[in-house]
Amino acid sequence: MNNDVSNKAKNRVLFRWMLNGGASLNYEKMMGMSYTYSMMPFLKENYKDDPDGLKKAVKMHLQFFNTNPYIAPYVIGVNIGVEESGKTTALDTIMALKTGLMGPLAGLGDSIFVVIPWTIFGAIAANMALDGSVIGIGIWLIVTWLLKALSIPLFKGGLKSGTNLISSIETKLKAITESIAVLGLMVVGALVPTVIEANVALKFEQGDLEMTGTEILDQIMPGLIPAILVFGVYYLLGKKVKPVYIILLIMVLSIVLYALNILE
Repeated sequence: MNNDVSNKAKNRVLFRWMLNGGASLNYEKMMGMSYTYSMMPFLKENYKDDPDGLKKAVKMHLQFFNTNPYIAPYVIGVNIGVEESGKTTALDTIMALKTGLMGPLAGLGDSIFVVIPWTIFGAIAANMALDGSVIGIGIWLIVTWLLKALSIPLFKGGLKSGTNLISSIETKLKAITESIAVLGLMVVGALVPTVIEANVALKFEQGDLEMTGTEILDQIMPGLIPAILVFGVYYLLGKKVKPVYIILLIMVLSIVLYALNILE
């Protein structure tokens, strides 16, 4: 295993993420641009003799990425540990790792780093501020930076995990990649009926029986409309339609169907 990338470059990756982790949020790539910007010091050293490899790596990292920003350093650390050794041969594995990890870690990170500390210390700081005390501001800032500081052990833990992973499975990368990809698809698939909501406004009435269109479709297959919508988006993406155009199409279609009283 070649360890060509300096610790300075790796530390710069973490520093960039701590300052800019959520700076590029957008509907198309979410944190993809911030992730790539943070990774650039590492990528430039890792591919210093391979400009084509650098282009492939940057293009891959610019893809969709979204998780809790406080726990993302673990994913970045795993990424570096794997990519430092595998380089371009590990890009598919890295993409699968990012996809498989970002969903479960988002829920964990939101609970541990957002809901619990923000509820407790946010309430304390807000009450102190309402009473005219500036100490509340200090408490909030201290808690925020303590949460940020946890990025350091998470990043180091990710680096160790990624290094151990690539050392132990060098001959099994393809199988691991496929397994993680399946896990990622399962996570995304499970989110479809809970994240996407499209209720049919049309109703069926016969005597005392009254059923909404959504209830009828759910008896055929729960989450049928969200599944059809996802399939349509997947089809358009396969036809190289830009995500921005797909988002606009969904917005226009939603407004029109609502105006026609077909969806609610």
